[in-house]
Amino acid sequence: MASKPAAASLHKPGRSLQMRVRRFIVERQLVAAGERVLVGVSGGPDSTCLLVTLAALQRSLGIDLHAAYFDHGLRGKRAAAREERFVRNLSDALNVPLHCGSGDVRAHAASKRRSIEEAARELRYRFFAGVAADACCGAVATGHTKDDQAETVLLHLVRGSGLRGLAAMSPSSPWPLRATDPPRLIRPLLAVTREETEACCRQAAIEPMQDPSNRSRAHLRNRIRSELTPLLRRYNPRIDDALARLAESAAADIELLESLAADALTPDERTTGPIRIARKRLAALPESLRRHAVRLAVARALGDARGLSDRHVRAILRAAAGPTGTQLDLPRGLRAQVTRSSVVLSTDEPSAPEPLPEGVVTLAVPGSARFGPWRFQAQLTRRPAGDLSKATAKAKAGGANVALLDASACGPSLELRRRKRGDRFHPLGMPVPKKLQDFFIDAHVPRAERDAIPLVCGDQGIAWVVTQRPAEWAKVTAKTKRVLRIRATLSPP
Repeated sequence: MASKPAAASLHKPGRSLQMRVRRFIVERQLVAAGERVLVGVSGGPDSTCLLVTLAALQRSLGIDLHAAYFDHGLRGKRAAAREERFVRNLSDALNVPLHCGSGDVRAHAASKRRSIEEAARELRYRFFAGVAADACCGAVATGHTKDDQAETVLLHLVRGSGLRGLAAMSPSSPWPLRATDPPRLIRPLLAVTREETEACCRQAAIEPMQDPSNRSRAHLRNRIRSELTPLLRRYNPRIDDALARLAESAAADIELLESLAADALTPDERTTGPIRIARKRLAALPESLRRHAVRLAVARALGDARGLSDRHVRAILRAAAGPTGTQLDLPRGLRAQVTRSSVVLSTDEPSAPEPLPEGVVTLAVPGSARFGPWRFQAQLTRRPAGDLSKATAKAKAGGANVALLDASACGPSLELRRRKRGDRFHPLGMPVPKKLQDFFIDAHVPRAERDAIPLVCGDQGIAWVVTQRPAEWAKVTAKTKRVLRIRATLSPP
């Protein structure tokens, strides 16, 4: 049985460990002076060492500590009560405010179709994020060690997770769940071994709690810890250091590659909702960057890319190159849906976009107008010199919906409306007009999306089907004197 923490004067780790952790924190810029930090504490050796070490460093780092304990409801009420009592006694002895919470991991796993491990992690981090927001904590610290880092690299290597898997855990990383204004996740003990955290507890006269699940051979990580890592130490006694260096090197490469791959992701400042990968931009990237773009999109959708294998990445890339309407079910409740222009990643059930209003809105030329969630801007310019296709491409840079039309053909004002029965449209490049319904079918526009696509109409009919194509009769020619430039932006009110 774990002992009750002793007097506060004994709750100090060794000076050497303190200085190493402080140096790691300062060099990696994990916290800022004056910042409030939430420490996740389970009562085990690693998180206990983290709490007592950060408590000893509070003054020199200029930080303010809070602690959080979460009961996953997996080991019975007695075990949970012992853990919470231990953490509470320790927090009281260190004069650190403690926040406690609990959740039904099994129920969450069943309802969300998650593994027990994944459900526990999701509920734990959701609780930490809520406490951090209430307590105004800018960062949440966890007790991951150098041993955890080495095991994570090996775990990803065994699963074939690619370069991103080799990067394992960063000292500081974005919050692993999507949330509004989330805290940072920091790992101040990544330079410390598990053996050292146990020694730290002994030095501080604390007997930490022990989690029996850490010895269960049912978990792959535990088998790596008990079988593979000891075997590798026979070849390299400092294998943990070697794997940590590999992770650091891979992380540096990943940072560059993902900055290049991010070009395929549609910019979106929202912290919740679907993530979109632009299909044309994705196809234009080299093979390696396409893979990184997919992993980056999944990480943004879920908080991280845990559980995403190379097989899943290949499936998403095949879908992106395939027909509109393809759907994939991916790990952790993630879904991929292929639209005409994007691969949409979401954890929500797919739903049709809201139809546009029934009425008609006038768009003055020049001028601006809003129609449903769309905002339109119309400008008059001179016909650009040289190749018109290059001017059109330049106008569309950045992913905006832009059309260049002949101003004289379109008339002094335009109408914005949704489709109606009997609409006909003469698509650019086509010899004759056709039913708008047939155009949508040929363009693989899903039926559920058609009433959400605005139509820009001029004197001669539909001048532009937004997101699709302008009309042949409205195109800019060598005889065009003034060009009408219309920009459509999807911006919900």
